[in-house]
Amino acid sequence: MLETDSSPSSMDAISQQQCLQQLAQQLQALLRSHPHASLMQIQCVVKQGHLMVLGQHPSEGAPDSQAIFGTLEQAIPTLLPTFQEHLGLGTDAPPQAKLYLRALGQRQPHATHTFPLPLIAKPFEPLTETTDADWMLGRDESTANKNELHDREVGHDHDGGSSDDIHAATPLETETADLAHLNPDLTPIAHPTQAERSSLLPWIIAGIGVSIIGFAGGLWFMSRPCMAGACEPLQAAQTLNQQSLQTLQTAKTQQDLQRAQQQLADSKRQLQGIPKWSRYYNEAQALQQAAQTQAQTLDLALGAESKANTAIQKSQALPQSTADLRATQGLWREAIAQLQTIPQSNPLYTYAQARSTAYAANLAAIGKLSITEQQAQKKLEAAKETAKIAAARQGIAQTSENWQLAQVTWQVAINTLRQISSSTTSYAEAQRLLSDYQPKLAAARDRATREQLAQKAFNQAIGLAQRAEAAQTRNQWSQAVANWRDALTNIKQVPDNTAYAELAQPLVASYSTAAQQAEAQLQVAAARQRTRDDLNRICTGSPRMCTYAIDNDVIRVQFTSAYERKLRTAFIIGQSGDRGTLGGAVNHIETLQTALQAITDNAGLPLEVYSADGSELIGSFNPKG
Repeated sequence: MLETDSSPSSMDAISQQQCLQQLAQQLQALLRSHPHASLMQIQCVVKQGHLMVLGQHPSEGAPDSQAIFGTLEQAIPTLLPTFQEHLGLGTDAPPQAKLYLRALGQRQPHATHTFPLPLIAKPFEPLTETTDADWMLGRDESTANKNELHDREVGHDHDGGSSDDIHAATPLETETADLAHLNPDLTPIAHPTQAERSSLLPWIIAGIGVSIIGFAGGLWFMSRPCMAGACEPLQAAQTLNQQSLQTLQTAKTQQDLQRAQQQLADSKRQLQGIPKWSRYYNEAQALQQAAQTQAQTLDLALGAESKANTAIQKSQALPQSTADLRATQGLWREAIAQLQTIPQSNPLYTYAQARSTAYAANLAAIGKLSITEQQAQKKLEAAKETAKIAAARQGIAQTSENWQLAQVTWQVAINTLRQISSSTTSYAEAQRLLSDYQPKLAAARDRATREQLAQKAFNQAIGLAQRAEAAQTRNQWSQAVANWRDALTNIKQVPDNTAYAELAQPLVASYSTAAQQAEAQLQVAAARQRTRDDLNRICTGSPRMCTYAIDNDVIRVQFTSAYERKLRTAFIIGQSGDRGTLGGAVNHIETLQTALQAITDNAGLPLEVYSADGSELIGSFNPKG
């Protein structure tokens, strides 16, 4: 039977080494599910109160160091409470776990990782007897083996010529000196005695408990997402990303974008469940980065849609001021600018181009409304200025021409207001001004019309009066009377409250008198005409009996020489005894006298009868004489 060194320091070292070996075995079993880590060898030592874990792997096919470290960082705090009583961690300072990965045959690790251990070590309790723990761990308690364990703790290798020797060449080599000489191949040792087994039985039971707890912890750790086998969250995220891509490639509406956004959000939630020590972590991070980039582009498109929706809502509340229209234009421009930042390689490019075209059309429509609004404001101001001019002209208008000019000016102002579109803010004021300007236009038009009528009637009256006077000069009393009557009618047609009313008023009486006088003269002329007709009827004969002349105060009738001879011959024959001839002559003279008396009475003028040579007054007649 091998002797057992029962000194406390020797027993503490054995207990610590056993716990470290158990911890290394459980960690090594846990890493077998990792790619390229199935051949990973794990060794543990404690140095200066800190746990040092070395993972050695074949030189070809290096494992994912981040995934390995993540797994170890998750597992060590779970397994460590079972062993911390015998490891002596954190005796001088807060304990840390220092992880190293090294390829076989290399002196220095190629990856390191350190993290704090949330535990406080308990002081060592010396062992009083030998147990079966050394046998269970395959250790020989001979002095040589104890020296070997001591040498391992301080960093010496009994083989001497191992390729894993640590040389004090660098700080990293110095720090990992205790790991450099660890050898995964352990030499079998002899079995302990029955007494030794009895003393080690409690430790064997404790070791079995530690193994069970470690195994259960390993099972729990392996059950974590994406630690072993396929990674369902990653697969689900990949499917959601692909669905989002397809949705964006065929997107037509804002609802399509929102569906794609939800798919990306669901993918992100799936990826967030993959721990960083998973071998799928890097792939998940790459997928999440791609999804984040696409989500940012999607946010641009949705932001453009939001601006477009706001612009549409503002456009529905027409009319708008120029400032509001400019703000709406700004929204359309911003939406277009956001869409234009989407590159051609992005699946949203087709959607962005189609939307940009539609937005550009809306921007152009708002631009037209803005131009119309500006033009309406200019027209409104122009109409107001024109109305001021019209009011001024109307205020000083006297003649028909003045009133016509005021009328035209009012008409220009009204026509300008009627050109203002109902889709502008100026329309309401334009309608109010129209209701104000139109009565003024009507008043100016009426006054201009009255002035025109007055001017026309006055001028026509003047012209007719002039023609009446000319007819009187020619003794054309019938024409004169007609002209005076027409002149009087026209002068009476000059409206009151016109520029010609004052001029026309005295002419009414003058033209009335002139017309009366002309009518009187017409009557005289008519009577004289009848007298002439009567005289012509009397004087006509064969031979002609007489000639006549009508003056203003007397009618002169002169027998012709032929008539006197005929009359003298008749008297001579009658005096000769031809009483028939004499009687006929006397009857003729009596009839002539009666006719001349009637002419005198009708004409109202005295009538004188002279001999053929005019030297002898033969007879005279007075009216009603």
